[in-house]
Amino acid sequence: MSFKFDKIMKSFRRIMDENNTTNVDCETSLKMKKPKFGWDNRRKATSSFDKIGWENIQRRIKEKTGYSLEKKQLTNKWENMKKEWKLYDRLMRLETGLGGTRSLIDASPEWWEEKIKENKDYAKFRNTDLSIFDKKYAFLFRDSVAVGDQTMTPLQFQNNSNPNEENMEGKGDSDEINLDDDEPLFTSLNESSSSKRKRSKSVSNNRSTKSKNSIYEEKVDALLDAISSKSTQTYPQNNPSPTIADCMAIVIKFPDFREGSNNFSQALFVFTKKQNREAFMFPTTDEAKMEFLKMDSDDSNSSNDNEECVMEEDREFEMLCGLALKGIILARNLRTPCHTSDRTGRMFITEVLNGHRRRCYELFRLNVPVFRQLCLDLATNYGLQQSRKVSIEESVGIFLMTLAHGCSNRFVQEFFNHSGETIHRHFHTVLEAVLKLSADIIKPDANYNDDVPAYILNNPRYYPMFKDCIGAIDGTHVRASVPQKDEVKYIGRKGYATQNIMAVCDFNMCFTFVWAGWEGTAHDTRIFNEALQRPDLSFPYPTDKYYVVDAGYPNTRGYLAPYKGTNIRYHLPDFRRGHTAAIREPRGPKEKFNYLHSSLRNIIERTFGVWKARWALLRDMHVNYKYKNQVKIVIASMAIHNYIRKVGRFDEAFNRAQQESYNPVRGDTGSDVYEEGPSTRRTSNDDLYMAARRDIIAQDIITLRR
Repeated sequence: MSFKFDKIMKSFRRIMDENNTTNVDCETSLKMKKPKFGWDNRRKATSSFDKIGWENIQRRIKEKTGYSLEKKQLTNKWENMKKEWKLYDRLMRLETGLGGTRSLIDASPEWWEEKIKENKDYAKFRNTDLSIFDKKYAFLFRDSVAVGDQTMTPLQFQNNSNPNEENMEGKGDSDEINLDDDEPLFTSLNESSSSKRKRSKSVSNNRSTKSKNSIYEEKVDALLDAISSKSTQTYPQNNPSPTIADCMAIVIKFPDFREGSNNFSQALFVFTKKQNREAFMFPTTDEAKMEFLKMDSDDSNSSNDNEECVMEEDREFEMLCGLALKGIILARNLRTPCHTSDRTGRMFITEVLNGHRRRCYELFRLNVPVFRQLCLDLATNYGLQQSRKVSIEESVGIFLMTLAHGCSNRFVQEFFNHSGETIHRHFHTVLEAVLKLSADIIKPDANYNDDVPAYILNNPRYYPMFKDCIGAIDGTHVRASVPQKDEVKYIGRKGYATQNIMAVCDFNMCFTFVWAGWEGTAHDTRIFNEALQRPDLSFPYPTDKYYVVDAGYPNTRGYLAPYKGTNIRYHLPDFRRGHTAAIREPRGPKEKFNYLHSSLRNIIERTFGVWKARWALLRDMHVNYKYKNQVKIVIASMAIHNYIRKVGRFDEAFNRAQQESYNPVRGDTGSDVYEEGPSTRRTSNDDLYMAARRDIIAQDIITLRR
């Protein structure tokens, strides 16, 4: 049977090779089929096969091998191959400096022992031919399986010493013609496109060091270079061009070229052109010079028309250069600014901060005291500085308005009366400062493993049954804009490109851990397992405590999951359906546990709800942002979320979320399917320990709430 299946899987991979396609592109049909996910009636690639795709694979395997296989057999093998690829990719991606070839890892025994101790499944790659992973598996899965190579956590920004990292996206979102740009208006006529790109890149690097006058001087110099390039001077500069007299002094010595003859007159006409005089002086013998005169005399009549065309082109070129020079002068002296409002950005921000308190909250989603304190902290502790024309309050206002309303660069220009480049630059400057803040504010309290949270201690529904709970864990999705060639990994069950974010929160609705940037197809459990195995992430592990997690996570030591079963309800909406109270009431100890567990874990749903409702940019991330900056924006928005909660005494969004009637939308959170990846490391003792602890809590609920 093993030989049979190996033969089938070789055919499986050969089918992919022959079609020169990835797994998602194999979903072809012999008949028209409505797309599973579609925009504008176009089929969108996903990371899995649909029904038609599996039927085609079954048909092709039967053609190649003669075996008829069920879909279940193929899907099981396919998932196993995918899990092996994920494990191999993780082993190779997180390590550098490994020797050997593509088919064998050359590493020390100590290195292998450490890796196998981390994950026993790594042992299968030791002393094994791994060429199949680079030659076959990579072809199948590299562009369709999430690897998390662009993920970020707040901790990595803690010692970031480059707050002004250049991010050029978004600058095009402006209608303003920026005549201060260093790009020359007129380039050399013979300049290649590659040299233009190189010059443009070097110019952009020196943008801030040039004055306006020097910029216009460069433009005039470029125009003069273009004019001079029209000249085809070949005579050396240190040797003056020969005159007509110099040439005729030589010609008069030739036979039949005496003064007054027809040949003498024709030679005189030929030498009226500078290039003819230079060409005549180039030969060293009299015979060659005479031959040139005879040839040029024969061609002089036929070249008259060409000369007239050249002269006409020169006149047109001079006229265009004159117009261009006038344009440069007018642009220098008479340019019309785009933003001419009398209300400057400084006046606008002053008016908002000193006006009605609702204005600041509606525009920036912060109350005035919190806004002022945020500006002070960013300037004092995280290196945010004001520029000559833009204050710190303006910079923070630009950033918060973009975040709060998801508005474009052009829209913000109209409020703050600045150019698109200025808006772009200050947005990213504040972004880098807030990322530094995130390293200090997105973390648990120092004694998070010691005290009972006040939220539980003061609520008889949860105390003392859940007194050891310190928070909740869940994943959520945020829309992402990625290149079309990379979309497959990001389009998951939502049907559109997203980034998956793992978050931990406490019962004060503050994020204590964030791992953002995972592709939308990455399962919550896989992200969770990797977070636990990565010491560099500084995950806040529980000590004799636990986090509540939903059914998509394992019920293991430190992480309390609900009871699962087809007849066991869990989510709160499930308990709200029914015409009578008896139907809605939880039945049995398992459902009663699930009801309180879901109600307690709802804290992270509320936290996600407040966070997403506050920042509209998260609902539709602009295509102008690179993906790495989209991940940064997610972390920065969570940092300000925490800052508002910890600094602000009163916030409408948080107060609303604390109400019992608050119902957060679960559309982008949670996962109801448990999928344990090969990277999961836990023992049966851990599972049994947490299962027993869950049973004790369920029994306490029955006993203490009678």
